[in-house]
Parts: sequence; structure tokens; C-alpha cells
Amino acid sequence: MIRLFRNKRAKLLLLLLDALLIYDSYGLAKLVLAPSEESLWAADSSGYGFTWGMLWMILFTVTTYYFYNLYDLAGRRKPSQMLWNLLLAHLFIGAEFIVLSYLMGGMVMPAYVLFGGFAIQLGLSFSLRVLVFLIQRQGFGRKRTIAVVGGTFGGYGDPALSSLLRKGEPWFRIERIVREDELQEKLHEEEWSGMEALLLGPGLSVQTKEQWSAAAGERNMEVVIIPDFYELYMADAEPQQLDDLLVYSLLPPRLSLPERCAKRLLDLVVSSLLLLLASPVLLGLFLVIPLSSRGKALYVQERVGFKEQPFRLFKFRSMVEGAEDVTGPVLAGREDARITPLGQFIRATRLDELPQLFNVLLGHMSLVGPRPERAFFISRFKEKLPHYTYRLMVKPGLTGYAQVMAGYATTPSDKLRYDLMYIKQYSLLLDIKILFQTVRVMLQRQQAEGVETASLVEEKAENLIAESNAGAAGFEVTAETLEAVPEMRAVKTM
Repeated sequence: MIRLFRNKRAKLLLLLLDALLIYDSYGLAKLVLAPSEESLWAADSSGYGFTWGMLWMILFTVTTYYFYNLYDLAGRRKPSQMLWNLLLAHLFIGAEFIVLSYLMGGMVMPAYVLFGGFAIQLGLSFSLRVLVFLIQRQGFGRKRTIAVVGGTFGGYGDPALSSLLRKGEPWFRIERIVREDELQEKLHEEEWSGMEALLLGPGLSVQTKEQWSAAAGERNMEVVIIPDFYELYMADAEPQQLDDLLVYSLLPPRLSLPERCAKRLLDLVVSSLLLLLASPVLLGLFLVIPLSSRGKALYVQERVGFKEQPFRLFKFRSMVEGAEDVTGPVLAGREDARITPLGQFIRATRLDELPQLFNVLLGHMSLVGPRPERAFFISRFKEKLPHYTYRLMVKPGLTGYAQVMAGYATTPSDKLRYDLMYIKQYSLLLDIKILFQTVRVMLQRQQAEGVETASLVEEKAENLIAESNAGAAGFEVTAETLEAVPEMRAVKTM
């Protein structure tokens, strides 16, 4: 069942079903709302008609659905996320159809038929994807899981395990957590009984991964691996032959010259259009921010860019003037008192990032890429994440893969995985997909929340350890237990 949805033919089938639903939706809207207007089905004097309009609508729909990942069936995704993507996709489809109608010299159908068809199409498309989700859920299920992680309490595997516990709960019920440094012997057969999945966290030795994967394979269990960074590079490794020896060639992640040229052209065109469209908002915020709190509207900060070159980044000020004069560089918290009331709004909607369009025009940044950080934080990340330097091999972006796939409070290691995957899989289409999905991020305020303070994390982690120590060997770790702690002090439950 799982392999069915990883098959390209399944995606093609879903695309064809979408095309059928689109045509039927507008046909049904016409029959219900305009049953006597037979002229809707015929071509008008310009040669256009209902069927011609539907061909364009199908083209617009499947293209926009692609950019919103609505043909991505391999992952364990929630229906709410699909609904968000569908709603935004339909807003863009409507705009595209209006532009087409203007270019064609008039609407190919009355507005009430268009809106009626839109509503029917949205309902049918969402229902189709909910059906796919339910079929997937039957195939995946909520599996009883053993998790194997590396390190000691607070170690490398903890944030990844915490993230899986919070976000993977509909799919995994982690009943046992085993630490690599505490393994004395293999699990007894009765401890494997009833288990359906094995989760292997990052930081494990190759030997441990091989042993546990083999044991799970013998028991017909699914194996879910949180990849180490070097494993991400294997995605596009080139097989080569040295005489009779098979080897893999891995190159440092970077963009080719044609890719950089195409990316720069996209940056210039789109950033210029966005600045033109956003000019009223830019002007309004330049006036309102100084009136709402003391200080200038624009905030200039040094960030590290391509090949670790510093540049001056522009932002609208969202904090009180001199917010870091006493504390020094500090990441914003979820309920940070330094953020002004207006700042809360412009941070949540990403309007504070609009001046960075000038950074894009100047060539300091790209529209899409890893988010630029300050040198202070980069030096700290490098100490814990040696692969962090690779994300500086491309220009930083106004938005990025990590920003649309994760959230503001996602751990640096998880964000780095997305950034490296973006560089390794770069294409112009991927940039366009990320730009489309950035609109969703701007509307979903939870992705703009700040990180939790260290003291709060420490307090919640101690409570978690106390709860687990008080339980028996069968203690089940749940998302409720974690209370959304982003940096979990992992526990041993065996």
C-alpha cells in the first residue's frame, strides 16, 4: 500500500482525476446555475467557448497544484495542510483565470458559473485528497515503534526525537527508547513482540544502524531513518568505476554557473515586481513604525552571506529601540517582551522582511535560499554542526526550503537538513514552488513564533525526566508529555 503512493503512476492518476473533476465541477455549476444558457457550451465570435476555457482551467489547476505540493503523495501529511494548500492554490488559479479572460477580451462564462464551479471544484478536490489520506493512513497506520538514538541526555539525537514525538504522533506510537551507549545486548524476542516500526535517530554508528535495520527487516517492520548530514549527500552521488571497484563520487553542495545565472534573472524580475506591488505597504510602514514606538522604521544589521561574506541586511524594526544593548545577540522568544505590538503583527505576517527585496536587487541575497544569520550564531552552530558551512555555499534567501517546510522554532539541525537538501536538489522549479508556498507561511502565524527560552526548555525537560523515571518499563512517550519542547532531554524507557 505504501509503495502504491510512491509510484509516479499514482501521481499521474491523481492528475487525471483532477482534470476530470475540474471539467465536471464547472459543467455541474452550469447545469445548476444556468441550465437554459446553451450558448455557454459553444464558441463565441472570437472562437473561444466553455470547452476552450476548461482546457486553460485544467492547465492552470494542475500547474498550481504542483507548485503547492498537492501531487506529493509519499509523505505522512495532515489533511489540514492539504486544505491550506488547496485554498491558496485556488486563489492563484482564480487570478490566473481573470488575467486569461482579460487577454481573451472577456469571460468565457458568467461570473456566477465561475464562482460556483470554483466552490464545487474545491470541495471535490479536497474530498479526493482526504480519501487518499485515509487510504494512506490504513497503509501506514499508527505503528507501535522502537526508537534508537545516540548520545547521552541532551545529546545530538534529542531534538530530532522530540520533533518526531510532537509531529509524528498520528503515525507513530513510540513505546521504547533505546540509547546507543546503553546497549548491552540485543532486545529479547518478547520485547520485539507487537512492534511495527523502528526509528533510527541521527548520530548512530554505521554498525548500530546495520544491526538494528537487519533485525527489523527479519520481523517485517518498517524502518524510518532520520538521516545524518553525510547521508543527505548520497541522494545524488555519482556511481563511478575504478577498474573493477565500484565507488560513489560526492561533490560539495553548490550551484552550477547556468543555475546561478537563471536564479539571478528570477531574482531581478520577481523582486522588482514585488517592490512595485508592495510600495504602498512599504511607505505605510515607514510612516507607522516610528509613530507606534520610539526609533527609526528601518533596522540595519550585519549578516553573513555567500561564502561567509558580511553584508548589511535591511528589516523593518519590530523590537524596541536598542533591544540587544544589554543582552547582546539573543534569539527572539515566543513571548518576547522586546517585540512591540506592531512588531508582533509584522513579524507574524513577514512584513518586516519586505526591505530585504532591496538586498536581493543589490545581489547580497536571493529570493530563495538559506536564511542569513549573524556571525555570532553561525560560530555557535559550526561548533555543534560541522556541516553548517555548506549552507553558505549559496546566497542567503528572503525565504527558503526550511522556512516553508519547518517553522521559526525548528531546531538548527533540522533546518540545516532542509537547507542542504535544497542545495542538492536545486532547480528553478523548486524556487518557484517555495515562492508559492511562502504565501501559506505568511498566513500561518504559528510558523513565525520565536524559540523558547533556555530556562523554559530546561524546566520542561526536568519535568519530562521526572515523569519518565516515575513510570514503569512500559512508559509510553507522547506528544502531550513533551508539551511541545523543542529541545528534549530524552529518556530511557527500557
